[in-house]
Amino acid sequence: MQRYYDQIEALTDIGAVLQFARDTGDRQGAVRMSYHVTPLFDEPISQTTTVYAEGFSKEWLECYDREDFRASDPIPNRVIRHGGLMTWQDAMDAGPNTPENITYFDAMRQFGLIHGFGVPLFGPNGRDAYAAFDFGRPISEIAPEPLGIVRSVAQAGHQRICVILDENSKVPALSEREIEVLTWAARGKSISSIAAILDLSPDTVKTYSKRIYAKLEVSDRVGAVVKALRLGLVRV
Repeated sequence: MQRYYDQIEALTDIGAVLQFARDTGDRQGAVRMSYHVTPLFDEPISQTTTVYAEGFSKEWLECYDREDFRASDPIPNRVIRHGGLMTWQDAMDAGPNTPENITYFDAMRQFGLIHGFGVPLFGPNGRDAYAAFDFGRPISEIAPEPLGIVRSVAQAGHQRICVILDENSKVPALSEREIEVLTWAARGKSISSIAAILDLSPDTVKTYSKRIYAKLEVSDRVGAVVKALRLGLVRV
């Protein structure tokens, strides 16, 4: 594992850390993964939480962007309270479940989200997070080594992201329009949705986004939102 830790420690960009975790998961056989970055004193299913997801269908992600749908997901909180690896099925069974929870579980099954598991990620100063992985088959059929690798890389990656945020704590100057674009991005809105809300063209929103990334010294949307929330640039 030391080589993984050394590679993570050498990364200086949030997006690069997330990409490394994704590539590692791919090599170990994970078909999908997600990372929920939660602001302090909030929950991993709130609209203020930034979710980095790979391998999930566009339709599922559109559902999860809806505030009422995301709020009915009890799995991240149950995994965090558990304090260790927990399969999605075990988290479902850890009820009691509300009718909204049951509807959410039914939707997961309809989208083929059956065999995944969640892990809590612990960071400095209470900056904890949640990650999920799915190998497309029961966890009992997965060898210990790939399980251990994806869990360890997720934990090390989260801690590295926390360090990067602390090292780059200088607050950049953003224009009023850039703050508006960033705020709506933090609320989970897509480029096209932000364009409609602000009465701009999608290309213009993309241009503002690129300027924001440059000023925040990040490479992607997730990195920008995580850093903006950490620096207090936006309120959601």
